Amino acid sequence: MKKYRIVLLLLVLVISISCTVMAGELKEFDVFISMALPDYPGSTIIGDIIREETGVKLNREYLVGDLETKVGLMIASGEYPDMLVGAHFTDKFVDADVLIPLEDLIEEHAPNIKKYYARHMRSLTKEDGHIYYLPQQAIPYGAGERRYPAVGFFINKRVLKEAGYPVIKTFEQYFELIENYQKKHPTYKGQDTIGYLSLYDSWRNFATNNGPMHLIGYPNEGAFLPIKEAGKFVVRPYNGGFVEKYYYNKLNEMYNKGVVDPETFVINYDQYLEKISSGRVLGTHNQYWQIEKAQNILRQEDPDSIMVPFPVVYDEAVEEFVRDTPYVQTTQGMGITTACEDPVAAIKYLDYLVGHQILIQWGIKGEHYEVDENGMYYRTKEQQKLFDDPNWVRDKFGREYFYDAFPSLIGLDENGNNYMPRRQASMIYGGSTDSEKEVMDAYGIKSFTGLYNDPRPGEEVPYYPLWTITLETGSPAQIEKTRLEDTIREYVPKLVMSSPDEYEDIWEEYVARISKLMEKQIEVYQERIDWRVENWGSE
Repeated sequence: MKKYRIVLLLLVLVISISCTVMAGELKEFDVFISMALPDYPGSTIIGDIIREETGVKLNREYLVGDLETKVGLMIASGEYPDMLVGAHFTDKFVDADVLIPLEDLIEEHAPNIKKYYARHMRSLTKEDGHIYYLPQQAIPYGAGERRYPAVGFFINKRVLKEAGYPVIKTFEQYFELIENYQKKHPTYKGQDTIGYLSLYDSWRNFATNNGPMHLIGYPNEGAFLPIKEAGKFVVRPYNGGFVEKYYYNKLNEMYNKGVVDPETFVINYDQYLEKISSGRVLGTHNQYWQIEKAQNILRQEDPDSIMVPFPVVYDEAVEEFVRDTPYVQTTQGMGITTACEDPVAAIKYLDYLVGHQILIQWGIKGEHYEVDENGMYYRTKEQQKLFDDPNWVRDKFGREYFYDAFPSLIGLDENGNNYMPRRQASMIYGGSTDSEKEVMDAYGIKSFTGLYNDPRPGEEVPYYPLWTITLETGSPAQIEKTRLEDTIREYVPKLVMSSPDEYEDIWEEYVARISKLMEKQIEVYQERIDWRVENWGSE
């Protein structure tokens, strides 16, 4: 018995030492991620699996404060984490020689990245022949479907329901519905009803500024539009054009009638989300990812106030192609810095994440999803109920901590399953809330993208989109771009909040200012668009 106890104690000691060694062997990487998330809770369902299988622990630093300021401070200090993503400022790290080339690492150590990013490698390669970062959401096989389109003029379900679910085509129809409803229902749950809310916080002001582009029927191209003329894409401005004038004039009218929220140009992003999630906002224009958090709250807590997107245009004669042609964001992604002492281990970790997208997005088979007789993934009602809770998904399951900002996949896999569960064909409608289904049924659709035309095929717009072209830091075009953005930022609030009789003078002053701040940008964009058409045309 005594001998047995000694052996048992020795066994426990050996196991303890082994565990200590294993814990000590965890390779740690510091990572900066250009988004705001709570600190990693230390243990999540998928996080524990990933740590066990990779032997890697991430020390994450999430964004606090202004991103552009943070990026500037990092570059000025010369101190970097092992890996980073700087959203649309990632190329600033490339310009500062902070990120190392990845193509050889991918070729030698990252078979999953090589396989699943294959169709994007040409577009990810800079003109110097190097790949410096890997964007989110590569599309290895096909785009698939989605419940919500990428962008829209959103309108509160209550407005649609009371009006008998009309199809909204024009900006005039959109505001007529909102204005009439607000007059009938000036308050909601004891607070003033907000007719229309726009977002103008820092770099997120594209939610307001991009409106005219979509009213013309275009998807998100950015600050200029490549328009096909005589078989060639010619870069043209829309700022200063008649549709932009009409757009701000309409917002000015609605502001002076009390429809547009008087705080719209002073609130920050969190306040914007708070107002939408209160259910009292009747309309807003934005990209869906910017309102998704608020929409998820409404889906759970105030389902009759969910926001429904429409591809609103300035005139019924306009044929809209507002949905994005499938593409990968070539101006931002996760890169490995010169400070990383083991870039091979870093790329292997990223390769693991790319190769385990079903785990990260769907979970564990039999616990978080099932497979039918045709090999198609689905979730039971009980499983879906878990994933309807965004806090559970983040804090218990852990998806955001290994998906957001990291290299990832969307669209269809080799077997026709969608990497993103909410975009699985059977789950878009089946996984929608009763409130969403009520709207879809009223319009005879199975997803809200059904309210839109199909996007243009990639072969028709091989350069797409223009906004992923980055102007070199400090170049004449980039300086001009900054001055143009600053001028637009100065004048848009004036255009919207002025008295109606002042609008024309402010508009003319605005056009005179911005018309002198486009030439160098157009020159560079045209050159890059031509290069993309020539080099990406057959990708």
